[in-house]
Amino acid sequence: MSFAAVIAVSVSFAVPAAAGNNCHTNSQGQVVCDVEVEVPGNPGGGTPGTGPADFTPGPTTCTYTPKDGEPREVPCSSNGGWWANDLQCYWTLDDPQRPAPPGRDASVGAWYSCLTIDPPDCGGRLCYGTSVWRETPPPGVNRYTPAQAAGMLARTFVLKPIDIGMAPELKVHSDDPAGTAPYRRTWVGIPVWLWVDQPTESTWGPVTRTATYGGVTVTGTASVQSLGWSSGDGQVIGCGAGTPFNAAAMANQAAVDSPTCGFRYQKTSGSGTFTLFATTNWSVAWTGGGQSGNIAMPTTTASTTVRVGELQSVNVSQDGDTFTG
Repeated sequence: MSFAAVIAVSVSFAVPAAAGNNCHTNSQGQVVCDVEVEVPGNPGGGTPGTGPADFTPGPTTCTYTPKDGEPREVPCSSNGGWWANDLQCYWTLDDPQRPAPPGRDASVGAWYSCLTIDPPDCGGRLCYGTSVWRETPPPGVNRYTPAQAAGMLARTFVLKPIDIGMAPELKVHSDDPAGTAPYRRTWVGIPVWLWVDQPTESTWGPVTRTATYGGVTVTGTASVQSLGWSSGDGQVIGCGAGTPFNAAAMANQAAVDSPTCGFRYQKTSGSGTFTLFATTNWSVAWTGGGQSGNIAMPTTTASTTVRVGELQSVNVSQDGDTFTG
């Protein structure tokens, strides 16, 4: 079974300027250019976006078989690389790293080279100066790039949906039958207030951590980039943390909109209820290894159900359906 992988094939030029925009010069002074080729097997060994896997040990007995000559044992580790018996070369993490290929994530994968003992004729194998993008480190390579280390750190953050603060509040109303479970109730045209209730590091951030992965120490701060509300009747709004509703101060006053975050239902539904969603977008800003960047995190979503009625004329809330809840 084979798959298409992006690899960089070493090409020698008399002058580095002869290389195009898809080329770079490696640490040995060679110009290396990217081409699309078929490589047997799955060099990634993982699913894009899932992050680097745990390190895989390399072989403990390493054998080099020259094209013309007898096999001989070689050191399994050399210049920070680890020998691959199947490819007959030393895997190393490229330094510096080039940008990730299109559609790939630098906080997940990285460019690696497999350097042979006798460079120029590799007999069809991966050659000296060849770089391969992998989602997981090759066996024996126990280093990460700063971006990969940041990706590992980002995956330790436990980010939760907000606790929804909302007027109308969750309660049993005065005209409900005995035994009714608490619910939210409001009316078409009445202001609805929205806010983040009792925010914590996990629900609103920021939260900062420092850790070392694959020899790289990184610091990351997870913070909210935006909060979006979907009313359930087709309205979508973006807000910050919002303004909590003060039921005591607003009791028996005319309905007013929230100064920072809210809306009014424009209609009822066939079922009489709408589901409101609050979706939080997070990112982690990181620094480490002389580099920095941002990693988008999975969104978190909270929801609540609102019963929406319709009155012919409403000026002041008599039962506190909005202003005391």
